[in-house]
Amino acid sequence: MNTPSIAICGIGSVTITILHALVQNKVPFTILCQDTLRLESLRTPIHFQGPQGKPKEMQLSEHLEMVNSAKDTFDYIFLGCKNQKLKDYIESTKHLLKPNGKWILIQNGLPEEQFPSLKEKIIGGVVGWNTQYLSTGVYFQSNVGSLILGGADQSQPDSIWHSLLEPWIPVILTEHLLGYRWHKLGINAIINGLAASKQTSLGDLFLNLEHRKEAISILSEIKMVMKQLHIKEEVVPGSFPIQKLGDGESSLPNWIRHLILIVLGLKYFKIRTSMVQDLDHRRKTEIRSINGEVIEAAKRVGVSVPMNEKVVSEVIQLENQY
Repeated sequence: MNTPSIAICGIGSVTITILHALVQNKVPFTILCQDTLRLESLRTPIHFQGPQGKPKEMQLSEHLEMVNSAKDTFDYIFLGCKNQKLKDYIESTKHLLKPNGKWILIQNGLPEEQFPSLKEKIIGGVVGWNTQYLSTGVYFQSNVGSLILGGADQSQPDSIWHSLLEPWIPVILTEHLLGYRWHKLGINAIINGLAASKQTSLGDLFLNLEHRKEAISILSEIKMVMKQLHIKEEVVPGSFPIQKLGDGESSLPNWIRHLILIVLGLKYFKIRTSMVQDLDHRRKTEIRSINGEVIEAAKRVGVSVPMNEKVVSEVIQLENQY
């Protein structure tokens, strides 16, 4: 097997989970750091715990390089930054990408749409797991989840990704990236966007009747936008179709939809998703790349999405308090 050269630029909860899989499979990789402080911080071992495992220590020192002084070029570069920094990360790493190399964008939302001229150079990565940084200093992956990889140009990525990441991360290769992107966008619009607007855990969110009604309204609006865009939903494994949770065609009875959200709240009762944690730490959120993307798409097809607009407005108000 000819192992491709892989780099990761932007180290956080999602990329730590990917690094864990690469380490376990003894796949070489390079971590590209944007500043010396981040590089020095990564010399300290990282502790990672999978869904059923015990915390493991990962030594990353030998993999570290500064992005502006790296000499090697790579077949693939994972970009693990926030959506709002993507353009800067693309610009700072383009000299390190091989002529036939590709960036892998693992952000939420619709990040590929920022780069229409680079479609042949981009693979979208839809993440199906949740990893949090705990107060104990451990990165904890709370559920087994897939990484769905699909070309922004609707091509199917190389099958080598199965051997690079599995069994630690199940891999799905697809020509239908947009269907998965919109499914995850809908889920994030409630577990990230709506939860951030309330600044609450998933348990407190989905055990509240009024909040569940708002979640269903958000998904109903997204269903209408998808219908107008002629996007067929592709469901991330372990998730639930937003076509069945939102109002209208294919929806389940209302009491079952509420029950599904209650079960979700009970299962992840204490989880404060990434945008809620951003507000907890007085950081800007990615609300414009989640519910904000829904609003922009709705404008293009003439669909009204007042609940998504309300969520964006409320989160921005919370951001502006800090």
